[in-house]
Amino acid sequence: MAFPNDVLFQTGVDNKTFILEFEEHCNGVRTDTKTQFLARLRLTFPSFHVTEVEQHKASLLEYADAGKAKVKLDSREEYFNATRKWRSVGESMEKKLHPGRLEDEYRLARFQYTWEEKEFLVYYVAWKDMLENPQRMFYILYPRDTENIVDGHCTDTDEFLLAAGKWTSQLHEEIFVFDDGRWEKSKDLWKAVDGSSWDDVILDSEMKKGIIEDVQGFFDNQKLYSDFAVPWKRGIIFHGVPGNGKTVSIKALMSSLDSRSDNIPSLYVKSFNTKCQTEQYSIRQIFLQARKSAPCLLVFEDLDSLVGDDIRSYFLNEVDGLESNDGILMIGSTNHLDRLDPAIAKRPSRFDRKYHFKLPGETERTLYAGYWRKKLLANDTVDFPDDLCSVIAKLTEGFSFAYLKELFVMALLSLVRGFKGDDFEIVDAEDAQSESAAQESADAAAVSSDNKEEETCTCSKKCDKCGLLKEKEQKKQAEDAEKKEEVKKAKMAMPTVDIPEELSENLLLKVIKHQIRVLHAEMDNTKEDQWASGKKGFTGGDHGTAYMMARMQALRRRRA
Repeated sequence: MAFPNDVLFQTGVDNKTFILEFEEHCNGVRTDTKTQFLARLRLTFPSFHVTEVEQHKASLLEYADAGKAKVKLDSREEYFNATRKWRSVGESMEKKLHPGRLEDEYRLARFQYTWEEKEFLVYYVAWKDMLENPQRMFYILYPRDTENIVDGHCTDTDEFLLAAGKWTSQLHEEIFVFDDGRWEKSKDLWKAVDGSSWDDVILDSEMKKGIIEDVQGFFDNQKLYSDFAVPWKRGIIFHGVPGNGKTVSIKALMSSLDSRSDNIPSLYVKSFNTKCQTEQYSIRQIFLQARKSAPCLLVFEDLDSLVGDDIRSYFLNEVDGLESNDGILMIGSTNHLDRLDPAIAKRPSRFDRKYHFKLPGETERTLYAGYWRKKLLANDTVDFPDDLCSVIAKLTEGFSFAYLKELFVMALLSLVRGFKGDDFEIVDAEDAQSESAAQESADAAAVSSDNKEEETCTCSKKCDKCGLLKEKEQKKQAEDAEKKEEVKKAKMAMPTVDIPEELSENLLLKVIKHQIRVLHAEMDNTKEDQWASGKKGFTGGDHGTAYMMARMQALRRRRA
């Protein structure tokens, strides 16, 4: 319905009084900090136009830090609220030597802000109302005049916000991370991903080639999808026991997509959990951002733990999308494919392709040992001949990539600490005697069990006519095979490997053989699906190193 001649605004109602009464209402028992703060600024600065904007829509302080503007804290008489925080500087040794830096985490602060030679007064406010998510807002004040106010908005402020908002929507050596119900930009994750290369990922060559072609081909062939009237979206599942390359492959994908000329962004989902909203709200926010960022890579790590039965339908509705999901490539990783709902794992057009990350075979283990040898070529203190790679691969049957990494780290630390080969030979001899005694005990128990079973047989004709003997023998063979498999799973043993004569005195090999025994002990006491994954926070290597140190100290005490 049209209102000619601005009749809508000629009703005689005092709109200012109406708004003031509404603001008074908001200042009652029910707290509305956002409305109250805006109203207070307008009353305090009547000659300024005030514009309110959310921090995640226009990150003004980061925009200035990037050199796009100038900002100065109004610290007169300390009229600001902030928490002082210490942060480390640099990486590795620099991080240890540098004293660090102090930063302010503001709750309420005022800044003098200069953009394109225009001066703004900017307030930053952070708070949390009851039953609401935390709020972080900027309030931008600019002097009023008759020319810069159009339809109630300040044109100078709007130009500024268009530039700052556009910059904020882009990634600047960052990766979008979703956690606690909101998206944040993470420089730390970007640093962890930056420089990751497929050259550092040891996988079956055909599988690696397939993953790269699958992902790169998706983003290269938008027109092909369109020509065949196929929705330009795809889902991939990485599955397998921990520590076999899922995470490092995802990092390599993120890095390779970021380095493309069209710069494909990555979005990483840590959790659907949120303090003040539902998981459905989180899922909605995730896909809204993915659609804005498309074409993009959307990563759900540990997908089986993210999508429970209570939110499965909502998640699938977003994946199937009445709204367009064009340009979104989803990757979900899981250690337990069997725990994923069939509607996710087996339904075409949702997650179309699955890649199984198995325990590395001998070829992959040889390549991984070669990868470490290449890293140590410049180190004159470690004798690591090329022939040693295949020997290590044979000795590490059943190792995941994460345990292989731990093996090399522990071995190299042992060499750095000055441990000698004869120390390890004595310790290994004790271990071997213990294993031999345990094996003899197990064999004796098995013979005793077999004898008891034989005594229970009452067939006087040895079953040659009725066929019972044959059936019994087949059953016994099957049981023996099952027992051997259970023993193999329950206790890992170092394979017998022919060591070339020229390597028999190699110190690195001696140390590695010892550390294999240490890691076997750890793996024997850990379920396969709880094996070291190689992700940040894994501390299995520390336990293994502590165990080795304790053994060596005990040995030295006995010598003394």
